[in-house]
Amino acid sequence: MNRKILAASCLAASLIAGCSAVSTDNTSQKLSNTGKNSMSQDMTRPVLPHNDGWAAAEGQVTGGSDALDAHIYTVSSRKAFVDALKEAGNSPKIIRISGTINLSSNDQGRELTEADYRVAPYNFEDYKNAYAPAVWNIQPLIKKRPNRDLTGPQEEARLASAKKQKDQIVIDVPSNTSILGLGKNAKIIKGTLQISAGVENVIIRNIAFEDAFDYFPGWDPGDSFKIDPNYPGCMGEYVNANQGPQKCPGGRWNSEYDLISINGGKRVWIDHSTFSDGDRPDSMFPPVYPFPQNEITQKVQHHDGLVDITNQADLVTISNSYFHDHDKAFLIGNSDGKTADTGYLRVTLHGNYFKNVGQRMPRVRYGKVHVYNNYFVGNAQGDGVGANAYERHVDSLINKPKHNIVRQVLGAGKESAIYSEANVFEIENGNPSHAIGNMKGKVAYDQGSMFNGKMIDIVEGANKASGKPLSKDVGWTPTLYGPTPVLPASEVIDYVKENAGAGKL
Repeated sequence: MNRKILAASCLAASLIAGCSAVSTDNTSQKLSNTGKNSMSQDMTRPVLPHNDGWAAAEGQVTGGSDALDAHIYTVSSRKAFVDALKEAGNSPKIIRISGTINLSSNDQGRELTEADYRVAPYNFEDYKNAYAPAVWNIQPLIKKRPNRDLTGPQEEARLASAKKQKDQIVIDVPSNTSILGLGKNAKIIKGTLQISAGVENVIIRNIAFEDAFDYFPGWDPGDSFKIDPNYPGCMGEYVNANQGPQKCPGGRWNSEYDLISINGGKRVWIDHSTFSDGDRPDSMFPPVYPFPQNEITQKVQHHDGLVDITNQADLVTISNSYFHDHDKAFLIGNSDGKTADTGYLRVTLHGNYFKNVGQRMPRVRYGKVHVYNNYFVGNAQGDGVGANAYERHVDSLINKPKHNIVRQVLGAGKESAIYSEANVFEIENGNPSHAIGNMKGKVAYDQGSMFNGKMIDIVEGANKASGKPLSKDVGWTPTLYGPTPVLPASEVIDYVKENAGAGKL
């Protein structure tokens, strides 16, 4: 294979200017043997600044900064990316992303779509019809809900199809890895980077992540199901086509695949990156069932989270990143019953920009989470008005909002301890309970934040607005702030807009 080695000056400037050393076959190119320190330490061998958030609690996160030249790669295809990760293993490695890497592509670079992953006899229309509430919900309820354990050839084929897709698009990242975007246009799309249990010391910077699209979302007929007599014909037992559980509200489409999944990993730094659904937002896929299964939340969901931190993951800092045009941003802790997460899930979020995101920024269980100097912009309008759920549902169908409806920014879940500091919330049609919501939590703390142009304590404001009070005694005080002091809320907007996101290093 012929390889073109660019000048050393290009290598030193590559992360800033986008110049890269790329092999002529457009896969990967190891750096020439010019010495470990031939690239500038600050841009091409970055390390987490001292004391920069929870990720630094057990020492500096270095990622692949100690990589030998043999383990420094520039890649521009899925195959080259996967090969580099495999070749280096757990040795320190720097993988530089040039252009766009499509994780849903084969070794020849052809994009793989639903037709490539589909296992017969799966077909969306047949699946939709098989589990339609008018068909499935007429069975006897189980614990006051429709049977959530779908059976039959369509569900079996959907699961097989989903596994085939997952095996292709979910990429495991090993320990001691730096994944760095070159220039202003580096992207990883249509898949998931997974940092699993046993993996630690990972740095991800300067990359736009987009569209981890699930071609095979599943219908859960019992999700949010409720026997609500305000809905005409809604009752617990089937009588006829107009009376029975099929006339009750509830059921949701659920999808897999986060853009980044920190699934048990630890000591992770994500910085100056961008996360979105790309050009296929879920707003393109409206509900497919008739009333009462046509609330906006019952759209056919093809995207899960942006970054999820689960299963005893720990010591994570996410900084200077841009999250936009998505519903559920990320979970920290994925189950109320997962008491083993106690003592883990310590995360810092600072300098991030959230725009047109609906909820989970983040939603926290068990973790100690420090959230400071972030900027949240959204609109809470859209659920309709009325005296009961039925009237609100009917009203919401009149003017369907095009934005993601802000449910809550910070979600205080079970045994969580969120410490909010000098954040800025601009939530149109919202109140402080949209800034922080009580989701079976007991405590949360805030100081120095701004809500819709006014300096307020969002916890105290939410307690008054929601009637679900949170104590401010979180039991801990942050000490890990890194080299930059906390900005006052009045300076956050300008700072975040200037710095947050890929291409701004």
